[in-house]
Order: sequence, then C-alpha cells, then structure tokens
Amino acid sequence: MAIHHPKVAPGTIRAYADIGVAHVSSAVGAHWVTQMTKVIDDIVHGLRRGTLKFGKNEVARTVEFEDHGGYMRLTNVYHRSAEMRALVEESDLAHIVADVIGSDEMRPWMDGTFMKEGEAAETATPWHNDECLFPLSGSHSPSMWIALTDVDRNNAPLQTLVGSSNDLHRYKSSWALEGVEVPDNFHPWSELLERVKAKDADIRIWEVKAGDMLVIHPKTIHASLPRKAGVEGRRLGFSLRWLGSDIRYEFNPTARTSPFQASNLLVEGGSIPDALFPATWKRKCSS
Repeated sequence: MAIHHPKVAPGTIRAYADIGVAHVSSAVGAHWVTQMTKVIDDIVHGLRRGTLKFGKNEVARTVEFEDHGGYMRLTNVYHRSAEMRALVEESDLAHIVADVIGSDEMRPWMDGTFMKEGEAAETATPWHNDECLFPLSGSHSPSMWIALTDVDRNNAPLQTLVGSSNDLHRYKSSWALEGVEVPDNFHPWSELLERVKAKDADIRIWEVKAGDMLVIHPKTIHASLPRKAGVEGRRLGFSLRWLGSDIRYEFNPTARTSPFQASNLLVEGGSIPDALFPATWKRKCSS
C-alpha cells in the first residue's frame, strides 16, 4: 500500500487532474522559506557584484541571469548549489509533488528563480506553457513553484487557463527553431494566445502565502500579472521542474538546443538515466 503525504488531500489530486494546478498550503515552513531566500539572495548578490562565477556542469545547462528594471530571472543553479539541493532533497517536497502527479520516483531537473520588485509592465510573465520545447513524452514533468513571499492580487500572482492541461496537442513555441518539419500534433503559438484572450477564457488567479506550493502541469497555459503601483517589497518565487516515472526521451525538432547536457546518454523512447539525473526520491510501500 502506498504511503501518501498528509499534505496531499484527494481534492488536491483532483484539482491537478481537472484544472492543471494543485495548491498545497504551507508545503514548507517559515524556517525553510528564510533559508532558501538567503541562499538565493547570496547567489544574486555575488552575481551582481561579479564575485560569483559558475562554471560548466555535467548535467545542467549554462546559468542564465537576467536582471533589469525590477525583474530578475535566474535559472540552472540547482545542480551547482549544494545548499539549494540540500534544502529541497532533505525536505518532503519530492514526496508531495509525487503524490499530486501520481509518480513513483522523482528526479530534480531544471530550476528557476523569479524576483519582481519593479512595477513596469515587463515584470509580468507572458502566457506560455512549459512542455513546448521539452524533448519528452509523458506527463510527469511538472513545475513546483514555491512562494518565498506572500503573493496577493497586486504582487504579480500567477494566472492559469483552467483545463489546458487536458489538451492532447502541443504548441510550436515562439522560440521554436525555424525551417524544420513540425509534427502534426503541434498547434501554432497564436492559437495559445487566442485562447487566453477569448471572452469565455476560464482564467484562475493564484493568491498564495509564503511557503505555499503550486504544482503546475507541463501543459498548463500560465502567466503572471505585473506588480501594481505602490506595492512595497518584492515578489520572490522558486521553481523546480521534476522528471517522474512516466517520462521518456522523445526528440523535439522544434527545440533550438537540448535542455540536457551529456545528451549522448539519452535513447529515443528510453527513460532518463541515473547517470544524467538520478532519482532523489522513490516511493515506499507499507506491507
């Protein structure tokens, strides 16, 4: 019999299946939030000062650091930061996400930290979904997004298109490689944008507290609102994409580059090998 995490109720699992997002309140405590915030702030401070340099990593892509106009995006740090990994892997987070999505193992993949301090419109995240450039088949590649500050309607909350996780098709990203034959199940990016602009679009806005988690299906179309004028402080969120037990490698001709280093280890139709991304959590069953 599977051992389920007490923070994952049946209604949480149903919400993920039906609307493409699960909201887990108080997934982590205040101490964890403080620790992760310090890890991130130390990294950002070092990058801004030029005193921190990240070299090549065997599995993670090059670190991306975008920092301007009250907007900061930092990606591909997780596999280079022992402190960040420890905070995730010594917690119950993998177990929580696994129960939400129905996976028997979890492999941490790509991280992203987003800090919004300004009030400019460009601090909003545009509409997109995550799977468009993935070289993967299967549904167990969610994004775990954890609020490190309170996020109300005025502080750039995430918003999602309800039910888009149930789409059978994929989208050709606006960043897709041009001049390649696109598979039949890829729809144009313009269709994604038209869906969220439709008068009957069922848009959900997610107001959360620090320590809350959103588990976002890889097909779910989502974005964020901008911060509104007069809002003090900042909006800080940490995200980590996972690879679960149904994920298989599937070449994606629309992707400009592979999100995997050491891609020679990948086999078409095969699972993601431990040599590339080891499973850090596996389900235990009670007898």
